[in-house]
Amino acid sequence: MAQVIGLGEICIDWTIRVKRFPQVDEKVYIVERKMLPGGVVANFTVGIAMLGASVAFIGGIGKDTHGKFLVNSLKKKGIDTRLTLLRSNPTAINIIIVDETGERQIYMDPYLKLNVPSFEEIKNGLDSMLAGAKVLHTSAIRLDTAILTARFAKRKGIKVTFDLEKHVAEEYGLKELKPLLELTDILMPNKMGLRTLMQMESIIEAAKEVMKYGPSTVVVTMGERGSLIVHEDKVIETSAFKIKPIDTTGAGDAFNAGFVYAYLILGLDLREASLVANAVAALKCMRLGAQAGMPKVEEVEKFLRERGYAVSLSCSSDPK
Repeated sequence: MAQVIGLGEICIDWTIRVKRFPQVDEKVYIVERKMLPGGVVANFTVGIAMLGASVAFIGGIGKDTHGKFLVNSLKKKGIDTRLTLLRSNPTAINIIIVDETGERQIYMDPYLKLNVPSFEEIKNGLDSMLAGAKVLHTSAIRLDTAILTARFAKRKGIKVTFDLEKHVAEEYGLKELKPLLELTDILMPNKMGLRTLMQMESIIEAAKEVMKYGPSTVVVTMGERGSLIVHEDKVIETSAFKIKPIDTTGAGDAFNAGFVYAYLILGLDLREASLVANAVAALKCMRLGAQAGMPKVEEVEKFLRERGYAVSLSCSSDPK
């Protein structure tokens, strides 16, 4: 039985490394190119699996070699793919360009959204998949499925976490996202997603405002600035670890995996969970590829120990 269920996108990441991004009409040589597994929620589920929790992925792939590659990659990590459905569409392919500083540009395939199953397609398998689950995590790239699945999960007492990115906030807006926000326990936006949703510049004020719509906790990823958590009357800021990044693709997904694992599976407090999450993100950024870069739990413990933090990541703590 899976402790964490991920609902959302999966894709091939065609990852291209260059020394620098070209200007308009300019040509630059490719340093390296790789076909890697990706997709925001699929990345998250791999991150969770690498940390030691049991996890399942709900999404869609094409009936092609890319789809077979992706589902086999998830299965090798021990991820339950019973509701990773075959679609008539091709498997989504994102183009990611990474420069020598680790910054990247991402060009998204519309099949990321179109391949996510409808609630009708997955509802018969949800009862068995959600049995014993503690967390449902979604990006809401297909909003109708996210709302109905979150509603189903909440009736079973399962926590809902929502990773909000800018393109989702722009596509749906606050009015359409309200039903999902009402079902969300922990909102996990990046700073652009939160600012876009609430039309506010101040991250703290935007987090406090969005909590009026449902979430009890808002956890914001801030890139190289680390993370910010707003919970009740508390604001917790955690600095990012100083590293030399190779590829920042999937850093937010790694952070979310680390936070959900530490806070909702292990039962660590918010500050400890944010520390663990920042460590998971830092380790991922030191490797190429979103899923390929996800660290094992022992690596996270070692990374923290070397920096003076004694945090146990065994599953002996009582979950929340």
